Amino acid sequence: MTEEAGTQSPRRLEAFSDGVFAIAATLLVLDLSIDHLGAITSNDQLWHALGSISDSVLSFVISFLLLCMLWMVHASQFEHIRRVDSTVLWLNSLRLLGIVLIPFTTTLNADFGDMLIGRLALPLNFLCVLVLGWVLWQYVAKRSRGLLDDMTDAEVRQSGRRAFGALLAGVVVVVLAPFIGSWAFLAFAVSPLVGTALSRLGLRSRSG
Repeated sequence: MTEEAGTQSPRRLEAFSDGVFAIAATLLVLDLSIDHLGAITSNDQLWHALGSISDSVLSFVISFLLLCMLWMVHASQFEHIRRVDSTVLWLNSLRLLGIVLIPFTTTLNADFGDMLIGRLALPLNFLCVLVLGWVLWQYVAKRSRGLLDDMTDAEVRQSGRRAFGALLAGVVVVVLAPFIGSWAFLAFAVSPLVGTALSRLGLRSRSG
């Protein structure tokens, strides 16, 4: 298959993206420090001090796991993208901008979780990344651009529905976060089920 003019291999984009994800994941842990525990002279004081940073620990765990999810989505997409153009480069760069902001919005969520902006910063951050990932996939999925490998049309649609299912879960998290805080991120646990349901609905509509 001939290479489209104005396109290039995704290798360098993938290497850069993996580096950004790795740095963002590492930065998440910097907020967890024993310096915040103060002077500890007994087991009871240590347990109390650890309990006082439980919100920070929870935010770190949630953000790390969701960052891993975003990386898996990214890796899955670029497993099938054989060429990239300037639009893909920009869309991916904007998505990475959202990724590098995650350590900052995670800190806001941990330190100001009792305020509306503090609760919404991280969910909105994740939602923006998911939107950009979905838009990127919709762009590369157009056959005339010649950016994908030999995926079948059914596989392309299925991948798009999975991405849209994660996007819907992100919207649910934003809606619920002001009321239940970080527990709203549990909605991402059901996003694969939403993607599967959307795929089945698509199959039924075509068979009908």
